[in-house]
Amino acid sequence: MVVRPSEKAIVFKTKEQWHWFDCPRQLGTNSPDTPEDNAVIDRVELQVGDVVLAMSDGVIDNLWSHEIVEIISTSIENWEKATAPDSNDSRRGGRNGGMHQAAQDLVAAAKTIALDPYAESPFMEHAIEEGLASEGGKMDDISVVAALCIENS
Repeated sequence: MVVRPSEKAIVFKTKEQWHWFDCPRQLGTNSPDTPEDNAVIDRVELQVGDVVLAMSDGVIDNLWSHEIVEIISTSIENWEKATAPDSNDSRRGGRNGGMHQAAQDLVAAAKTIALDPYAESPFMEHAIEEGLASEGGKMDDISVVAALCIENS
């Protein structure tokens, strides 16, 4: 997913890749899915300030896209407002540690929903659409990598 915090918008989102509901493709060892046969390559035009997110299904099963945008935008705003330890240390747009904080904020939010047996979640909504009884968040691996697009100087 690519988030543009300046516009509080999603610029790009990959399509989930499943064999069937709740059985995602696994591009790893001991999996019949292979990068050569199953990986999808997309080209996305990025701008300075965009945040590129690589997230496990434990995040997207528990947080809706608009929540991810809000968490990333708020995290960056809070990071920019915090006092930098070095006056020359720019925090603009989430530089110098802001992406680490944004990733941690996403993980924490997803974990909160995953542990809540009464929470409404994207996974619960999809399960109901498939005719399955489901309530609350979904416990799963919760991983986030966040990268800030900056201009080379």
